[in-house]
Amino acid sequence: MKRNRKQRDRYSSGFTLIEVLVVMIVVGILSGIVAPSFLGFLNNQRISSAQSQAFSTLRLAQSTAKRNQTVWQASFRNTATASQYAVHPVPSGDTTAIYNALPWQNFADGTQISTTLTTFTPITNPDPDVYRVQFKPQGTPNGAIGKITFITSGSNRRKCVIISTILGALRTAEDAGCD
Repeated sequence: MKRNRKQRDRYSSGFTLIEVLVVMIVVGILSGIVAPSFLGFLNNQRISSAQSQAFSTLRLAQSTAKRNQTVWQASFRNTATASQYAVHPVPSGDTTAIYNALPWQNFADGTQISTTLTTFTPITNPDPDVYRVQFKPQGTPNGAIGKITFITSGSNRRKCVIISTILGALRTAEDAGCD
């Protein structure tokens, strides 16, 4: 008697096929609703990270120029796989070998430097997609002021870092503020 009850309880415990299918359908519907919002959130986080890294890179080049009392440069570029940045002393020339030897670091995946909205000085040799900003020992920009603008694929969001005064003041902006 006891044995039959145990066997019966074992067969009646758990979920039925209908219950499992209903739960899977509900989870699928909720995933379909949440996925676009999550992708938008993820793109926003990536572009915010790139903006923050660019701001820190420019600030580092500026403070290093003041500390070392020499001209320092922040360089930015797009490659086939990633957007990159480097902080370094002003190179002795504009050759491919010199720029490839720089300590390049990658921005967040999925972000690109907008070539149409970025107004930093473009370096046409060795690569037309390299932008630079030089800072004098006083911390002021060596040349024109400008901005670097980031975009992500699949989104029309833009975020930028702007050198807004000849004294080297940095600020951030987004969307229409980057035009």
